[in-house]
Amino acid sequence: MWPAERFLWTWGHWHPGEVRTVECARARLVTVGQCLASATTMRQDLARSAGDGHWERLTRWPGAYLLMTVRDDGAFTAYTDPAGQFPLYYAQSGDRTVIATRATAAALLAGTGGAADPTTLAAHIVCPSVPELTAGRTALAGVQQLGGGQALRIEPSGALEHWTYERLDADSGAGFAESAERLRSALTSAMSLRTGGSARVTSDFSGGMDSTSLAALAARTSSEPLDAYVYHHPEAPAGDLEHALAYAAMIPGLRLNVTRGDEASLPYRDMGEQLPADQPDPGAVIGARLRLRLSHIAAGGRGIHLTGEGGDALLAAPPSCLADLPAVAGVRRLVRDGRALARMRKVSPASTVSRALRLARTPKRKAFDELALLLEEPPRHTTQWLDAVAWWPPPGPEAAWLTTGMRRRLAELARERSRCSDSGSAPSKTPGARAVLCELRNSAAVQNRLIETARVFGTWPHAPFLDGEVVRACLRLPPAHRTDPFVVKPLLAAGLTGLVPDDVLRRRTKGDYSAENYRGVRLSADEIRVRLSRSPLADLGVIEPSRVIASLDRAVAGLPAPFPALDRLLGADIWLASHGDGKELT
Repeated sequence: MWPAERFLWTWGHWHPGEVRTVECARARLVTVGQCLASATTMRQDLARSAGDGHWERLTRWPGAYLLMTVRDDGAFTAYTDPAGQFPLYYAQSGDRTVIATRATAAALLAGTGGAADPTTLAAHIVCPSVPELTAGRTALAGVQQLGGGQALRIEPSGALEHWTYERLDADSGAGFAESAERLRSALTSAMSLRTGGSARVTSDFSGGMDSTSLAALAARTSSEPLDAYVYHHPEAPAGDLEHALAYAAMIPGLRLNVTRGDEASLPYRDMGEQLPADQPDPGAVIGARLRLRLSHIAAGGRGIHLTGEGGDALLAAPPSCLADLPAVAGVRRLVRDGRALARMRKVSPASTVSRALRLARTPKRKAFDELALLLEEPPRHTTQWLDAVAWWPPPGPEAAWLTTGMRRRLAELARERSRCSDSGSAPSKTPGARAVLCELRNSAAVQNRLIETARVFGTWPHAPFLDGEVVRACLRLPPAHRTDPFVVKPLLAAGLTGLVPDDVLRRRTKGDYSAENYRGVRLSADEIRVRLSRSPLADLGVIEPSRVIASLDRAVAGLPAPFPALDRLLGADIWLASHGDGKELT
């Protein structure tokens, strides 16, 4: 990075501005990601922080980025962005620590061998909503991940310190109107900073609230017509195109482009053509569709592409948020919201309210104990909406895919977490706040993988909802105050009224791509069966292939199937195949 610093270096193909460096008399700094601050601001703030020791002010610049500093005494400190879109990986090698922005690079440089971690892979497939099971671990044995809002300091002596600098706790004193104004300011600033440069800017335009709102904001500040893109498969429509066409006509300066899918772009097609991923990627199963979309976008030239990733995590409420209502808004509000949500989902209002009240009294350690029992004796029914009124959704029928030994190993991990749960000095988050944070981390990981996939196309995806200031503006308001079962994403609607067409802010539906899933799995069933029968996941003792194939056969027959779990499993299988079946990095 700097001639005098031989231990910190970079390689690969980066977008202009993706890696930025600054130095002053007593410190040096590098950002990786989407730091939108001016060079002058970065230099001045670095000098101030080197003088007074308040390094965390450097994490408040606009955008989302991984921040690394090297002090003149040799101490190294890293801060990840609040959402976790740009993580840092580290591994021990004797008395030294290797850090990298890719887990595979950390494994190679540390000489750990790069073997896969079967337990982490199993938890990734069956318990994606319980990251606590394998906290900090990656799919590569011996490589740790510094996640969202976390910091790592490495002293010249080699001593490590790890802490959370950004907890994203809600402020009970925050008001709805104030938060809506903060969100409005953060999003409009994010758009003007991205459209004000020389780079070409394009946008997703599914017709949903999130991507359509961002496109509308970008069109207002862009000096050129904004190219927006909607995907549509004529034989398996998701319902987005009609909304996209209607909304595009309402937004001046927006030019709508339709990417039309075909049989070759269906899920599970040409999975072997996926470029090697750094970590298992569930999105690998839709690689053909993603490559089609990216090639269409890239045909107009290189540049920044806006996505709405993160909007659902920040602005919608997972079912477990019902348990937060009694303490924040009272039991009467719980009854009102519980009844409304139950009727929408066609479940019992009484069961919904009683389950939320029971969850509010359930300690996290008990939830871990119950998870352990469910892993040992996996349920046979598909998880329903009401099941998610819990600390985390219980494992579904996909838990039966695991070998008995692996289920026992995960169950023991859950019991270990139970024994140490809520014992830290920091207060534990409520079930709803914890679920929101988990969804935010998942969205950040999805966006991170999209950035890497799009790199070969010269397209740089940006997700403004994952910018630090946008995340803070949303999560500062307790979930009970920023959501309402009778209004879709009320905080976004209040924040962007007057900037985005009202019809966009009132849409209550989302695109449904399940028809493509069923169509694609039928066409690729033979290929998937062969892949499963030879899967390195079986060699590692993670799955029983025959059980997964039985679920696949149900999907081929058009019966309910756990597609998200199947996607995670196939993503892990593809990742292992590209990394020497998990035995050693090549």
